[in-house]
Amino acid sequence: MRVIIYGAGAIGGVTGGKLALAGYETLFIGRAHLVKAINENGLRVVSPVGSPVVHPEAVTGPDQITFKPDDVVFLTVKSQDTEGALTELKKYVKDVPVFCFQNSVSNEETASRFFSRVYGVTVRLPAVYLKDGEVIARRDPPGLFVIGRYPNGTDAVTEQVARELRDAGFLVKVTPDVMPFKWDKLIANLANAAGAITNAREKEIDFINKSVRDEARNIMRKAGIHWITDEEMAKEWPESAAPPRGTLDSEAQSSTWQSLARGLDSVETEYLNGEIVRQAEKLGLKAPLNEKLLSIMKEIAASRAAPGKYPPKQLMSMLGLKYP
Repeated sequence: MRVIIYGAGAIGGVTGGKLALAGYETLFIGRAHLVKAINENGLRVVSPVGSPVVHPEAVTGPDQITFKPDDVVFLTVKSQDTEGALTELKKYVKDVPVFCFQNSVSNEETASRFFSRVYGVTVRLPAVYLKDGEVIARRDPPGLFVIGRYPNGTDAVTEQVARELRDAGFLVKVTPDVMPFKWDKLIANLANAAGAITNAREKEIDFINKSVRDEARNIMRKAGIHWITDEEMAKEWPESAAPPRGTLDSEAQSSTWQSLARGLDSVETEYLNGEIVRQAEKLGLKAPLNEKLLSIMKEIAASRAAPGKYPPKQLMSMLGLKYP
């Protein structure tokens, strides 16, 4: 099975890089500057166990690929790029399994409009991409994935992908009901915005993130959305709660922080905090904290500002929050 990594950033780079190191055939689709770096010097995969370089094939679009019957696509682009990537992919292949290795809960539904075999993947992988041709996996094992067919079920392809990812060093759980795990990851990712806005560490913005997540959980309960908590997952899958064997320190924070650090003018917040805002609107309610964070992040990204435009106290004031 050849794995096509569509989006050669942090998640795609570490996942594809580790698969290549394990001897599996991988092919990357990425932006021109990143593809140039990989083709000229390879991809360095930095982790607590070393910094090997792999030399996978890399192209800038699906038009440069001769698709084979046993290909699978790992979609690792940011959620705001999902529809464009799938539109382009569909031009060159009619049927291929698509695994959404992405944050948010909307990508699978979008992918199902293009392809019949769609898989949800909950991604918990602390990865960094700031330099072309290099990705960092901050932990060993590098991360964990929960995988299942969308909207539900499993199949032989799910199991094969899980086996290969395990061979590459990842922790993997296969489930027939993947979306509740992705909703829990969405709750975790709501903290990305405050971290990028303030460039503060978790303890400094803990009250902000708790308030934002509490608001989201309240909306989700009213919407009848079920999610698997970290505690429930640890009970069901003890391996997922085991401490890492090794870690690497890095100033880099979330994928949203990294997008700002690379000077991009778009971020994933519309599909994270924005998802909570949309769920509230469906109920005729408001999610003011998540809505305000979304507005601030749009402003920061549009101006290509670096992480840390507003300090924690100022963000607290902007959100109308006060310590109890």
